Amino acid sequence: EPPGRFEAGTPAIAECIGLGAACDFLSEIGMDRVYEYECMVGQYLYDKLHQVAGVTVYGPRPGSDGKGRAALAAFNHESIQHSDLSTFIDMEGVAIRSGHHCTQPLHRDLGISGSCRASAYIYTTLADVDAFIDHLQGTITMFASLGEMTEDSTVE
Repeated sequence: EPPGRFEAGTPAIAECIGLGAACDFLSEIGMDRVYEYECMVGQYLYDKLHQVAGVTVYGPRPGSDGKGRAALAAFNHESIQHSDLSTFIDMEGVAIRSGHHCTQPLHRDLGISGSCRASAYIYTTLADVDAFIDHLQGTITMFASLGEMTEDSTVE
């Protein structure tokens, strides 16, 4: 009978079951605990990124309790394109995003073509953040050495 016979494909049954399992999982942990953990790991991520030379972190500083921003950080390096930075960090096994992150007007207002974004959640440990920062610094060092090679390489 119409309209049901005109519906294409199978309903998203597996997705509904998965959503239910995710809701059960988060309910067991408790959303208050999820929020507190996100605040803590988000502040740690922000503070660590803010210490990296040449990196600009966008957005407000979290409060002393870690509240006031999401557990993510958009950032750029002063001399490395955001897409290059994210690609090389990804090659080290650390997934970060690069681009506009659906905020083209903000990027335009900031005068930047895009940014990198590192995100954290309940499965992100402080050791994960430290590993990301280590890979970020290693990638910055690698790009700096390429610049030195270019400057020192003269053809006579």
